[in-house]
Amino acid sequence: MLQQAPYWKKAPFLRFLSPLVAGILFASYWLSEESGLTKTSPLAGFSFLLAASFLFGTRFISITIRHKLNWLFGLILNIMFVCLGVILFQQNRITNRSDWIGHALPETVAVLGSPATLASHGKKSGRFTFSVDYRITNKGMILPASGTIIIYLPSKQAADFFPGDRWLISAKRIKKIKHSGNPGSFNYARYCQRNNIYHQVYITEGDTKLVSKQKGFSVSRLLAMGQISALRSIRQTVPEVSQGLAMALLIGYRNEMDKDLLQAYTNTGVVHVIAVSGMHLGLIFLLLQNILLLPEKKYPITRWLKAVIILAITWWFSGIAGGAASITRAAFMFSVVLFARLIHKPMDAIQSLSLGAFALLCFNPYWLWDAGFQLSFVALLSIVLYQPLIQPLVEFRNKLLQGIWQLTAVTISAQILTLPISIGQFHQAPMYFLVANLIAVPLSGMALITAIIQWILSSMNIPVSIAGEITGLLIRLMDAAILHINSLPGAVLNNLQWHPLQTWTAYFIIASFSLFLVLRYKPYLLLALLGTILFGAWHFKSMCEGKEQQFFLIYHFPGHSMTELITGLESTRFHPPNSSIHPALMDAQRFYHLEKTIYRGAKIIRSGKLILGIPVNLNDVMPLLNVGVDYLILGKHIRNISSFMDRVPPGCLVIMDGSISEWRAAELSKQLELAGIRHHNTWQAGALIIDL
Repeated sequence: MLQQAPYWKKAPFLRFLSPLVAGILFASYWLSEESGLTKTSPLAGFSFLLAASFLFGTRFISITIRHKLNWLFGLILNIMFVCLGVILFQQNRITNRSDWIGHALPETVAVLGSPATLASHGKKSGRFTFSVDYRITNKGMILPASGTIIIYLPSKQAADFFPGDRWLISAKRIKKIKHSGNPGSFNYARYCQRNNIYHQVYITEGDTKLVSKQKGFSVSRLLAMGQISALRSIRQTVPEVSQGLAMALLIGYRNEMDKDLLQAYTNTGVVHVIAVSGMHLGLIFLLLQNILLLPEKKYPITRWLKAVIILAITWWFSGIAGGAASITRAAFMFSVVLFARLIHKPMDAIQSLSLGAFALLCFNPYWLWDAGFQLSFVALLSIVLYQPLIQPLVEFRNKLLQGIWQLTAVTISAQILTLPISIGQFHQAPMYFLVANLIAVPLSGMALITAIIQWILSSMNIPVSIAGEITGLLIRLMDAAILHINSLPGAVLNNLQWHPLQTWTAYFIIASFSLFLVLRYKPYLLLALLGTILFGAWHFKSMCEGKEQQFFLIYHFPGHSMTELITGLESTRFHPPNSSIHPALMDAQRFYHLEKTIYRGAKIIRSGKLILGIPVNLNDVMPLLNVGVDYLILGKHIRNISSFMDRVPPGCLVIMDGSISEWRAAELSKQLELAGIRHHNTWQAGALIIDL
């Protein structure tokens, strides 16, 4: 009996993937900008070539010696791919380029480039990404430049900017994207940096000038026209109440989707149906397979023609949907599977998965941190591993019941390995995901098909809207079901705070317990129990540390003030009268495991030997300074500091919170700097933690 080859033998890219990821992680965390070791590509490149040359030279060594040195060859091969990961990461990092706009922004008066995307429309403002090609210096020189800037502008101007057109943008308002520093909050600055975006600008009509319109062919313009065509077909044929979700379902455009509805889809574990991915491309693939009827048997060459047409449309649709990691993964794997069929060499699922991950990380190493990339690959891997184990557990003779069970098995399988990532990154776990998916997946699939049909009909100027009306009906049914499920008690577990080590421990537990169930080998069960103990021990450690925590926290909320005193698992939040409660406070409550929070107003706060002063207006400042405060928090009502700067006690730290406008906070910082007074500007340095 022939023994089945292990996965790492059948899927060589699975072996290459681990050292590649290790190289990317090494370059990210140990060769960061803070370390000063950002330009190591030559050394890594030399090591890569040296390792490759050594492996090539082994072809001239006898088989006997090669067999004895297999361990050495494996080690060198892994080193080679670690070096490749370092090289790819360093080459992809825009800040390593000498012409990056961030290196010379102070000497730049304007930038010249093109919109990279269509502007998304909000109620008051629009937003798009802008690719920089040149910069104009304060000496009038036009120099090559590179980089991407996020541009915000009034909604009425958003339609003027189209991919491919050349625009001149004033650089006076361009600023670096910074993290608020609020504990537990989403780090938007880091998210942008992993997309090679470091700057943003808020522009008005006088800050821009159209240089030239796109005349020739442009891929970005072609994709933008496709997006406009899809959105127009939805707006013209789908009932208004369903348009936002229809746009998200068709091309992943979520800007017009109701926020509460989007949260309901997230809470119930079905947000994936409106994240353009493999399901969408699979339906398009099946539609094209049935529409393109070519004489393949009579003329075999037409098989290749059909494949080219299908792949062209597939990748074009991927671009229209934004080219995110999840849909690029699906498009790449469909391409690989289709090519393998053409050459009559079917590919193992694990091999195609590992090849897809390897290729996409070579294209963009930053996708390693992309939630869509992680969930896309992990969900598919989970289905490949667990569906064959779960589906045979139940068999139905009735085809409808069997189909429902197959969908159930797929849903459960996908959830097994995606749940730790969902909790680790989004801090919640849906409880009714199974019921929600059984309803949402078939309805969204039918709605997607009718939306695509309507898009095709509208593009051909055929005045028929029945497909759009059906799309709206299906979406309304799906919305009603999801909103009802979301309203049920215990629909979602919120505020789950896992350390990254707990996420990895969860995977260790899942892997060990799965091996025990398959192999019935008791040591794997013991490993699963050990992992569970370690997971619980880490949670216990976090709670013990939480009970000992004592500090002041001055948040950075643009337009608002908030100071918090945290003692153990309880907190007191001090805020001025009539101030609103910022949603990021929930993030901090989860992050610090807070169980009880009270609110009260106060102008002076004492804790031990420390005294904090929170003046409501200018009249409150002098009495607080006379008390001898250690920290003075200035809010938006303190507009003039010259009257009391000379009375600030030595060692007192003056804090400007987010309620002060950014430009005014910068002016106050300059005045305090000139006066030699210690200060902290949350616009520049983020939230401040003062340990007690």
